[in-house]
Amino acid sequence: MPERDPVVIRQNRSDSSGDTSVRNEWPLRWKEQGYFQRNRDLGQVFIAEKEFTLAAIVLRTGNGTAAFLPGAAGAPVFVQFFEVMGTPVIDDNGTPPGAKATHGFSANHRCDDFIRGVTYRSLRVVHGGLMPNLAAAGDGRLTYMKWTLTGDDALRCEAGKRYAFMVGISEPGAKRAFTLANHNAAASTAAPSLTDAHDVYPGGWGLRREGNGKLPPTRIPGEARGELQKEALFPEGDARFALSPTTDGYPDVDTYRDLEFYLIAR
Repeated sequence: MPERDPVVIRQNRSDSSGDTSVRNEWPLRWKEQGYFQRNRDLGQVFIAEKEFTLAAIVLRTGNGTAAFLPGAAGAPVFVQFFEVMGTPVIDDNGTPPGAKATHGFSANHRCDDFIRGVTYRSLRVVHGGLMPNLAAAGDGRLTYMKWTLTGDDALRCEAGKRYAFMVGISEPGAKRAFTLANHNAAASTAAPSLTDAHDVYPGGWGLRREGNGKLPPTRIPGEARGELQKEALFPEGDARFALSPTTDGYPDVDTYRDLEFYLIAR
């Protein structure tokens, strides 16, 4: 990560594996568990400790096998910004330490926790970027991406407020997906917390938006695949950006996840 840029906020830790993907794929991929893999946008909540104008976001691809799929090269992308209002509270979904999670692919009690008490007010959606071919000189793993904002797209952040950004692929296509490096503390057996020793960015958390926003997604036998497809696809046009972000995840949650990210000021 270049240090010459004026980085005002950073979270520079990430796990050594994983394929937490941003994706907008068509055709959809059928999962053996009985659902279509849902298209997904990913983001991060952050706290502006001082007033600044956000001019760029630096993210990093993950270290998993699907770090950068070939259809992502040249795909149109966007960044959406939110103001985050309220006081976050973790809902343990009725599964405290010692209990098993009620959904997902892990029994750990943290894996079905989600955040209540906040609302996400959309500030703007910035279009116009194209994803470069990050796999041109390799497999696309652990590659930094700089998302630069120009002109009026730069975001003025007020001290003490929570904000969030979300990135995604604007239009569907075959194998249009890439991962984002992140640190996820959901595997911890500790009690729910946004500020404990396992949280690498206290006060912030990861976000997602999946398919048409239905929570939880339906998992039913294959004869209902048409309905499952509708759930897995984003709404058309601006309706997609009107969907509120969430920390509810399937198969995992974003409550304890923080992206590796760097915010650069103008």
